[in-house]
Amino acid sequence: MIKKFIILLVVSFSQMDAEPILDFNIQTDPKSNLSLDSSSSDPSSNWYFLDHQLSESDIQNLSEENFFNYQWKRIKIPGNLPPNQKNETNQRTVFLAKWVQFHENPNEQYSLRLGIINDRDRTFLNGNLIGKTGEWNSPQPQYYDKVRIYPIPASLVQSGKKNLILIQIQLYFQKSGGIEQDKIILGPSNLIQSQFFKDEFLKLIFLTVYVTVGSYFLFLYLRRRKNRENLFFALFSFSFVLYNFLRNQLKYELGISFLTMKKCEYMVILLLVPLMYHFLRTLFRERYGKFGRILDGIQTLFFFYFLLNHEIQTSNFVLTNFVQPTWLLYVILIFMILFRNWKKKEKKAIYITFGLIIVLIAALIDTATNRNFWVFPRIMGYAFLFFNGSLAIILANSFVKLNEQVEDLNRNLERKVEDRTVALHDSLFQLQNLKEKQDGDYFLTSLLIQPLARIENKIPELSIESYVNQYKKFLFRGKTGEIGGDICIVGNIQLESGDYTVFANADAMGKSIQGAGGALVLGVVFQAVLSRSKSSYTKKRPPELWLKDLYVELQAVFASFDGSMLSSVVLGMVGRDGFVYYTNAEHPWSILYRDGVASFIETELSMRKLGFPKNNSQFQIKTFSLLDGDVLLIGSDGRDDISIKQTTGERYINEDETLILRFVERSEGELLPLVREINENGEITDDISFIRIAYQDKTDKKMISEDIRNQFLEIQSNAKAGHLDQALGDLLRLIETNPHPNFHSFAGKIYFQKKLWNESITHLKIAVNENPTKETLFYMIAKSEFQLGNFQEAILWSERYFLRNKENKRNTKLFFHLLDISQNREKKSFYLEFLSHVENKELLESLMQSDKHQMI
Repeated sequence: MIKKFIILLVVSFSQMDAEPILDFNIQTDPKSNLSLDSSSSDPSSNWYFLDHQLSESDIQNLSEENFFNYQWKRIKIPGNLPPNQKNETNQRTVFLAKWVQFHENPNEQYSLRLGIINDRDRTFLNGNLIGKTGEWNSPQPQYYDKVRIYPIPASLVQSGKKNLILIQIQLYFQKSGGIEQDKIILGPSNLIQSQFFKDEFLKLIFLTVYVTVGSYFLFLYLRRRKNRENLFFALFSFSFVLYNFLRNQLKYELGISFLTMKKCEYMVILLLVPLMYHFLRTLFRERYGKFGRILDGIQTLFFFYFLLNHEIQTSNFVLTNFVQPTWLLYVILIFMILFRNWKKKEKKAIYITFGLIIVLIAALIDTATNRNFWVFPRIMGYAFLFFNGSLAIILANSFVKLNEQVEDLNRNLERKVEDRTVALHDSLFQLQNLKEKQDGDYFLTSLLIQPLARIENKIPELSIESYVNQYKKFLFRGKTGEIGGDICIVGNIQLESGDYTVFANADAMGKSIQGAGGALVLGVVFQAVLSRSKSSYTKKRPPELWLKDLYVELQAVFASFDGSMLSSVVLGMVGRDGFVYYTNAEHPWSILYRDGVASFIETELSMRKLGFPKNNSQFQIKTFSLLDGDVLLIGSDGRDDISIKQTTGERYINEDETLILRFVERSEGELLPLVREINENGEITDDISFIRIAYQDKTDKKMISEDIRNQFLEIQSNAKAGHLDQALGDLLRLIETNPHPNFHSFAGKIYFQKKLWNESITHLKIAVNENPTKETLFYMIAKSEFQLGNFQEAILWSERYFLRNKENKRNTKLFFHLLDISQNREKKSFYLEFLSHVENKELLESLMQSDKHQMI
């Protein structure tokens, strides 16, 4: 019993002192390959891993006896190496080891396929270097996606003994490395090489198929440019082929640097998902939304980043952590497009979804493989075949459908042509009847407009011409005509203040019959107001009030159409002295041609078109004095809306509002040359009309002598010094010999200051009649009449000044005070609308409040 116990102890201690078991692989058949991959079911197939540096002598002297003197660990190969426990920032060097026993066949040439190693390696057999890849200790990546195949010299093989395969690896990436992908095989060189080229050329065959498909879609796009989905799929196919070629091992035969190929790979992979999105978007005619534009902008920035960056490790980090997450957003957009078209029961959406799901699954698997989640062959190149298959089904269905339609047309072509001819003949007959009725309506409408658009001028100092060219032309029973919304009217009125020529240039809203309707309404109302101007009441109206009455009547008629009829217009009147009263309701600015220079007499929009509600608040009468030789041109917006041809052949609508000024200057203010200038520089695209008013002063104006001017200046100096009586006496004596309007104006101001109201009115009215531009005198006349108790006359002068200038607070207060005194609530209510835009709200509120008190 004691003897057995002693034997048991001896055996136990001998086991404790025994060395670890050395695992190795045995080649049983010299004609077949031996897989050196680790197997999850066989722990002995794992490789030995050492995370310490070995010297050259250590490498050469490694043997079965001293192998376990080093701290070897067991890991699965291929696969990612364990993380660096030392957290070193410099390039990490590790060792992988595998013991094998060759079959005894000295005549067989063996090779070792090591798969894809990250990044550079030196491979030894029994301490002897049999191959290496990459420049050692280089800061740049070398060949971290290249499959290594090293021939084994027969002289280094130890037959019948264990041979040590030792791989020294220097990593480029900090968190991954080793033999990451592919397979490790030991076997005859001819078998390993043939299998390698067979795999790579098979991938090239697939890529050739994809190039053919992409070329076919590109050909379809070139034949039919509007089908842009063919272009996007062709670009996607070419990008996919280029990316997969850059992942192919045969790329190293081109002699291009590894860094250049990697930069190209990173840039090409950016194009794949966006091109797929644009292919589906254009295929199903989806809108290019803001979100898609933002994603495309982000991808463009990444593209230029990869182009300019030379640090592959940084590019890999950006691709993994920033670029790939954005692809998920593209995928969401893609499936939203497919889902919407599923609901529309589009069959091609179903086929594409099926193929796309397979491609996405393959992409996820390949991405996980690249990130070293598992070891798996790349399958995207094969999965893409299913997507091409779904597109082939779509093209086949489209071709069959088109072929069936062609066959149906061939069988029933003659009958369909006859039916179509009869249908077209009936449609043409109906269309001709409708066209004739429409042209009849056009013709009758144009006949109604013609007598309204009269040009009558009785003032010899004025020379007036008009030009109207409506864009819509028609032919009715052999008679040509035109119709549109432009109209020019010139008439005459006689007021107590003198004879006036009244004019209107209008552009009614709408084309053809709608615009003509507006022009017809405006012409009828305008002529009706002219007819009423012969009454004694109208003749007593000052020019400002007459023009206001005309505008108010036109505005009321157009506003009654509730916005369905609008018209821009320039209404005006001009007398023998060349003084112009006018108002502009959103019409193009009038042009003054003076001394060879054309300019606008307006600088801002003051009113909306006739027919806009509450338009009275913007109403204002503007004045302007024509000098001898001046030309005033008033035109519609057709003068600006011309189509101009560029040198490239393309056309664009003119947006330069000052171009018409250059045309006027080149035509020297003449009307027909101006129209010819417009036609020569562009194509008219709208109705166009002009009124040309040329003024020639035929009165002999006496010039003030220098002596009289000096006397007047001395009188002004005496008045400023406070010697009013002396200044007034001298001024009255001067007026007896030289009744100049400026002298009367100054005399009226002195009398006004002395509160001699009758004398002030006499001289101020003479000054205003001679020179109507002195609108500030209107207030003095109104105030003087008010002081004398002539309220109606005071209202008349204050109202005239108010229509010219609503911003003058003194006159506005006087005007509404006079209306309150005369209890003219209707006029006050009407003019309160004119003040709704005035900035002085306190003034407006006080005027409205006084109106409320009177009503109470």
